[in-house]
Amino acid sequence: MLHSIKKTAFIMATCCSVSIAVAQTTATEWYNEGQALFENKEYKEAVLAFDKAAGLNAQYDAAFYKAGWCYNDLEQYDKAVDRLQKAVAINKNHAEAWQELGYAYKKLAKYTEALSSLDKAIAIRPSYALAYRQKGDIYQNIKSYPEAIDAYKKCVEKDAKNELACYNLGYIYNATEDFTNALYWLGKAVKLQEKTSTYNEIGFAYYKQKMNDSAIAAYRNALRITPENGTAYKGIGDVYRRNYSPARVDDAIESYKKAIQYNPKSSGSYFGLGWCYNEKSQYSEAIPLLTKSLELDNKLTAAYTELGYAQYMTGKNSDALATFRKGINLDNKNALCRYYSGLVYVHLKDKVNATSMYDELKPIDSKLAEKLLVKINAL
Repeated sequence: MLHSIKKTAFIMATCCSVSIAVAQTTATEWYNEGQALFENKEYKEAVLAFDKAAGLNAQYDAAFYKAGWCYNDLEQYDKAVDRLQKAVAINKNHAEAWQELGYAYKKLAKYTEALSSLDKAIAIRPSYALAYRQKGDIYQNIKSYPEAIDAYKKCVEKDAKNELACYNLGYIYNATEDFTNALYWLGKAVKLQEKTSTYNEIGFAYYKQKMNDSAIAAYRNALRITPENGTAYKGIGDVYRRNYSPARVDDAIESYKKAIQYNPKSSGSYFGLGWCYNEKSQYSEAIPLLTKSLELDNKLTAAYTELGYAQYMTGKNSDALATFRKGINLDNKNALCRYYSGLVYVHLKDKVNATSMYDELKPIDSKLAEKLLVKINAL
């Protein structure tokens, strides 16, 4: 009986194996196998089947197209380009293949080829919203904002529910400081889909317009979706630090600490926290935070001013002068670094170098220069 069961199992396995082999002998059958795997998002397996289909039929543009799509999803963009070029060579009117080829070129940062491919997709299908959005992405990447705005708006014209195009429009308008338009498009985006990133951008637009309650409410909405969101906490800290007079320093400190907890690579959060400690005259606490800020971003000009000031206030005069010099080297028009350098020289009773700072400062900020001169003359 046991022998019979084993024999039956062997026969069934053999039949199954033969069945699979028979089911995958033609290009169409391999394509259908690939399509089934594709629909299950088994892209590694699907692409092998599509490639076998194309190997059996060199004119099978759909197989080349689907293989290219799979390679895009697998982030193997060179292979995607190869397959998709073959697809459009066979069928020049394959709009989807042109769009997918544009995407592959975009990911390879070959923007001229990407735009050309996407334009071909649009010429074939003028209502192709996704192709317009891809064009917007490329123009945004190269900071050609007017062209990006035009492309994203055309995307929304073709697909009013394209949340990403609405969000990107809001993002660009924030970047170009057109906050009214930013809020308009971000409002559309968040109605289509609530996202942390969208609420953060809304918070930023309100913050820049000093609409503090609305800014904080937007950032708190971001935190409602993602409680461990450092960007939102930094945004709240910036509102408390920069938009209130006097600054709500303790509230800002609480927010910046959480921002650093959830995003320890945020240079701006370390800077904001260091600024707050300077404001509270806790200079020793400020120094390591401002130092860390500059380790993360050595082009953050304001951090040189704050760090140098904290060093000066703790008697580290040589360190302060070196820090101010770095700030001046980074920004030749840096008035505050020159002013505080002058104060250090006054403190050291070095009238020659203090006067040199005054001479450099006068054409940049005459009011600060006059304040420094009063102190020099008192030596």
